[in-house]
Parts: sequence; structure tokens; C-alpha cells
Amino acid sequence: MMQKVGSCLAALWLLVLAPASPVRAEIGPCVSDQAGVMTCGQGPGAARVVDGTTSSSKRLAFAWRAPGRSPTEPPDETGDSWFTVESLLIRLSDGAVLSSAKGEYWRTGDSVANHMDENVAWSPNSRLAIEVQSSKWSTDFLRLYAIGADDKVLVLDLQKIIEPAVRKRLRQLGKNDGDYAFSVEDGPTVDDRGLVRVSVMMQIPKQDGYLDLDVTLQVSQKNGALSAGDVSVRRSRTKS
Repeated sequence: MMQKVGSCLAALWLLVLAPASPVRAEIGPCVSDQAGVMTCGQGPGAARVVDGTTSSSKRLAFAWRAPGRSPTEPPDETGDSWFTVESLLIRLSDGAVLSSAKGEYWRTGDSVANHMDENVAWSPNSRLAIEVQSSKWSTDFLRLYAIGADDKVLVLDLQKIIEPAVRKRLRQLGKNDGDYAFSVEDGPTVDDRGLVRVSVMMQIPKQDGYLDLDVTLQVSQKNGALSAGDVSVRRSRTKS
């Protein structure tokens, strides 16, 4: 059990130029089957919506797709034994792909990616979303999506911002940060103004030692760019 500890602060300012993703061709409307599984399009190139990732507006959701494969089949393995999977932000009404990025999570009726999970947190107005894809010991993708009124999307790689700040804090605490795996816990949040809160657990794999930290940062958009300001990393006061 962790003891309650005081808090410390690390801050930085980053400006990330992120070109908007154009709305791509529709892959087909998203329809639920009798089991409640929602699929966009049919056959090879179709996408399966990930459970629990639909926006509060019910307009958008995240889905996985394996190029050239039906979402009823597991993805092909590539030469390095990793599956080739796309993570898509989709408009449900017509299956328009608003953004596409590398992913790892997939699920068919009978199979699921081993030790992988995906979680998405939406802002109340459904204009901001945080996507988290994690494996057994670590978070592999942590991205923020900003959806404009025209459904053009800016994507900010939060992991490139948050993980270095967290590892710096570990070094300040006298820890060898290279021993620790970075993992997002308990579900991040983002409000309509772009205030992001993320709970992080830094753990030595297969050992009992770990540190819980709370991260906050402010994301804003100006002139086609996303900026992340004042990244705060504090020891968690709520976990013991």
C-alpha cells in the first residue's frame, strides 16, 4: 500500500503544429446487429465500433479496422508479429473517417487483442476526446482529438507530452525512471475548455513497487495548431 504523500509540481509549455485531418470517404453507415455490435460498412475495409467509445452527442465513435480484412476476422500479422490495425474516429451517420492512426486494439466475435484495451473520454460538448490504448504493463497510445464544427480533426500526441514530464518527476524523486512502465489509470477527463486530467501509474513490471501521479494540462487551439500548456505532475493524494 502506498502512503499518502505531499505533492510536487513540474511545468512546461509545448506548442504542437497539427494539420487538420480532412474528412475521408465514407466506408458506409454504422449499423448495430442483434447482439448490439456496431459495424460501419461491409466486408473487407469495414470497421467495428469499439464498445464504450461513442460520444455523448451520439454522432461520433472510435472504431478499429484491419486493411483488406473484414472486422469479423482477426487482423493479419505483419513480419514483426504485430497486427496491422488502424484506429479510426468515425462519423456514425455515414461512416466518414474523420481521422486514422496506428492502433493495437481489436475485437471480433470470438477473439480479442491479447492484453489490450481501449478507452475514450469525451468532453461534454463532444468536441474533444482522449483515446487511450494500453497493453498489459503500459499505455501505448494516448491521443487528444479536437473536432471542429466542419468535422475536421486536429490530433495531439499527449503521450509525447505527459510521459517525459512524468519521467522527469521520477528522476527528481531519486528514482531510475527507466525501470518503470508508463500506464494511464482510472480514465482521463477533458472538459469543454480543454482542461485535461490524467491519472498515471508508474510501475516496475512484475514487481510490487509503483507510484501514482496526477497530471493536468491545458490544451488550446489557435491558427490551426494545438498547444499544451503548464503540464503539472503531482504525487497522488487520493491513493494509498
